[in-house]
Amino acid sequence: MAFLVCYSWSPPDDHTNHRALYLNQRFYELIYNRCRAESGPYAVLREIALLRYKSPTLVIAGDRLARLAQEIRRLAGWWSPHPQLAEFRRVCAKAMADGCALTISGDMYPELWRAGAEPLSWPTDLNENEAPGSV
Repeated sequence: MAFLVCYSWSPPDDHTNHRALYLNQRFYELIYNRCRAESGPYAVLREIALLRYKSPTLVIAGDRLARLAQEIRRLAGWWSPHPQLAEFRRVCAKAMADGCALTISGDMYPELWRAGAEPLSWPTDLNENEAPGSV
């Protein structure tokens, strides 16, 4: 599981139009293990941790955006720092400064969003009527 985080000015309609950050499997494991308790101090991170692939897009705006930034700061102070915590906090700060929301969705296929991913190429030694893998 991983998460696609985007800036949004008309949530959730413009989700994926303004990509901000891709949170990887290790980040998911961190918040899944540390932030799921109902009575814990991580209300917004808990919502993110409970997202599933194909869940509705989660919208975080206004006061909840400020709370998310505080929760990330708290998590970074209590546990060994995950490299994406600081990045995620910067994304929250930018969203607050720009007056937009964040939209977050679960993603099972991180390779589909990776910036700079190369398209698959077909082998060049096939004649035009052969399909890859045919004999």
